[in-house]
Amino acid sequence: MALWYKHAFAFPSPALELPSPRDELAAGSRAVAPALLGMVPFGFVAGVAAIGAGLTPLQGMALSVLSFSGIAQLVASQLIAVDSPVAVTVAAASVVSLRFLMYSAALAPHLAHLDRRWRALLAYVMTDQGFALAVQHYAAPGDARHRHWHFLGSAATLFVTWQVAVLVGILAGAQVPTTWSLDFAVVLTFIALLVPVVRTRADLGAAVVASAVALFTAGLPYRLALVVASIAGIAAGLVIEARHQRR
Repeated sequence: MALWYKHAFAFPSPALELPSPRDELAAGSRAVAPALLGMVPFGFVAGVAAIGAGLTPLQGMALSVLSFSGIAQLVASQLIAVDSPVAVTVAAASVVSLRFLMYSAALAPHLAHLDRRWRALLAYVMTDQGFALAVQHYAAPGDARHRHWHFLGSAATLFVTWQVAVLVGILAGAQVPTTWSLDFAVVLTFIALLVPVVRTRADLGAAVVASAVALFTAGLPYRLALVVASIAGIAAGLVIEARHQRR
């Protein structure tokens, strides 16, 4: 009798409402807000570096919009400043951007159902912060049908904030006399980026090897030392990580 009463008067539990694309878009924008505090000064320095390299404001913004990668922009600015060949500049920017291949591979299973235009858009706006948020959001339980809108919300917010910060840096850098060397800002930014990410033996090994190779090859023309050091550091990190996993 008690069992019959329980089933006869039980109310169905409400189904979890699927977030709409608009809800996911807004949630992604809110989720990335704390990361903007660190992105603004970085973008400002990237804008200043572009002007310090001799680019016009229009060229500096074009570099920022076309590449949308802070480290790649700083590397390109450094090589442009010494009149490096285009091939060397592109190669260096590509080397420091190899991490996006791993990001893409990690997100591919979640985005495979999207059409080519969506995948191209999300690939263009992918950043380190956006990738971290996307992985975390896709790992959460529930219906993932509209979660690419969350990815777009965070990525679009990062994109707009970055471009505004770069523009401010470009305008500020354009007002600074060329006799005021602005290269120090780029160096300080790289140091600030490096220290927090060195967490494992592989990270430390990659940083040490890259630093040593950069010093030994500093005399190479067109700042090829940057390309050689980057490749050597990546190789060292992979070797150390592989040995650690075998143990």
